[in-house]
Amino acid sequence: MMIQVKRTNRKSIGYSLAPEELTIFVPNDATEDDKLEKILSETTNHCHNEMITKERFNQILNDWMGKMQVKPKKVQLKKMKSKWASCSPGKAVTFNSLLTGMPEEFVGYVICHELLHFKVPNHNKLFKSLLSAYMPDWQERISNTIDFVLNQCK
Repeated sequence: MMIQVKRTNRKSIGYSLAPEELTIFVPNDATEDDKLEKILSETTNHCHNEMITKERFNQILNDWMGKMQVKPKKVQLKKMKSKWASCSPGKAVTFNSLLTGMPEEFVGYVICHELLHFKVPNHNKLFKSLLSAYMPDWQERISNTIDFVLNQCK
């Protein structure tokens, strides 16, 4: 999932989440020091409901690896500047450590989405069909995360 930062005439930070992208709207008068990491950190610092621990993240990851019958050679959790996750199918998967500050249902979606790339490398119709088969409520999870970010992280 890509993360974009866009400057707008807003007075405060705003958010929009789509299936493949999180857009963060930053006021035009914000300084250049307002980097993506700082904005995301601010979000996770203010959002204390429904957040998961690193241990819970690993449980969700292991559950999805079992359900999908995929076993990456390497899994890591680290800070990433512009993505929630990345993978090289059959080899390694990296998840953004900031996921541990997001709602569990969104974390599950990101994990499922990324592990599915071990079966289908792109976002074609087959990918979306399999995503719906593994996680029928994936669109609802994204919508709920939008609500979470917009309503509870103020």
